[in-house]
Amino acid sequence: MKRGRGHGFLIGLSLGASIWLISPLVTGRREPWDAEGGYYVGTLFGAGILGGLAVPTHWGSTTFGVFAGQALVLLAGVLGDSARGGLWPLGLIFLGFYSVLALLGTGVGATLGRLRIRRKGL
Repeated sequence: MKRGRGHGFLIGLSLGASIWLISPLVTGRREPWDAEGGYYVGTLFGAGILGGLAVPTHWGSTTFGVFAGQALVLLAGVLGDSARGGLWPLGLIFLGFYSVLALLGTGVGATLGRLRIRRKGL
């Protein structure tokens, strides 16, 4: 089954949102960049790899989806708790910079995905 840009975006969106939604359970921190260790870096890179494997021909859409999923959860948190709201514009800028890790991951995943497709002869 061929997957298009929309699929890539939706996969990235769910992966990016998952990073933020799961962070409190795994790290005890509401925001993944506050977690100790490599949680945020690892999950961004890993989400990129998964997205690139799933939709190797539309890795850019997947990367943008990872960013958008994170941004939606961040903004939903700001709307839900107005005491957190003052630095959200800076948070979006940080998301953009951190999303470079997802971009690198999608590049790796897309390359591996294309190799898998060639081996299968699809």
